[in-house]
Amino acid sequence: MKRILNILLLLAVAVSLGACEADMADFDHKEDEFMIDYGTVLITNGNGWESYYIIRDDGIALGVFGERGYLNDTDNGSRVMINYNVLGDLSPLHLPESCKAGYAIQLNALRSLPCQQTIIGSEPTAKCSPVYVSSAHVGKSYLDLCFDYKSLNNQKHKFELYCPAPDDPVLDLYLIHYGDDDKNNDGQMITSHRISFDIEALRGDEPRPFTLHWVGLEGADKERTGSLNAR
Repeated sequence: MKRILNILLLLAVAVSLGACEADMADFDHKEDEFMIDYGTVLITNGNGWESYYIIRDDGIALGVFGERGYLNDTDNGSRVMINYNVLGDLSPLHLPESCKAGYAIQLNALRSLPCQQTIIGSEPTAKCSPVYVSSAHVGKSYLDLCFDYKSLNNQKHKFELYCPAPDDPVLDLYLIHYGDDDKNNDGQMITSHRISFDIEALRGDEPRPFTLHWVGLEGADKERTGSLNAR
């Protein structure tokens, strides 16, 4: 009996750890090897049928073959995070315009990301509610953020990215969270919320350093540095 209880305990711990590590449904092992990337949906029409691609931030085209159900609710130009397996190289005939290389892929999971324009040349006007930024991914034209925050009664919260001085040598970017800023210790923790901000207008001919600012869950100012990719 004791041995059975120990086994059940180990299984419970393993399930718990898996739940903590997975920040989106189905982003676990579908095959022996998989890749996770950010990209933008491209749907092309030709010869009587539609072709579905995910254009990675490095310009590589991923042609979706086989099951396409994950793309049913996505529109052309949607920002997405995907889990996929590479099946082989795309032939030149299957490459969309402006893409010089690509792969045929099997799509295992997809998550659409809300995408917003960065507010340039203006200062934020409201008090910022706290968040916990767990990751910041700099793509070609996007800054993708993942963060946690607290919400009372699962209210809808608003997030914005400000760049008040776009001509400064080091860009200051401010993640602003409009929410329950006076009730930091209450509410439900919303975890692994993802959003993309379009930063194309801030890019230059050379990489541009930036500092991302936000208010942490404990109420203190936080920051993280990085670099926007050159055009």
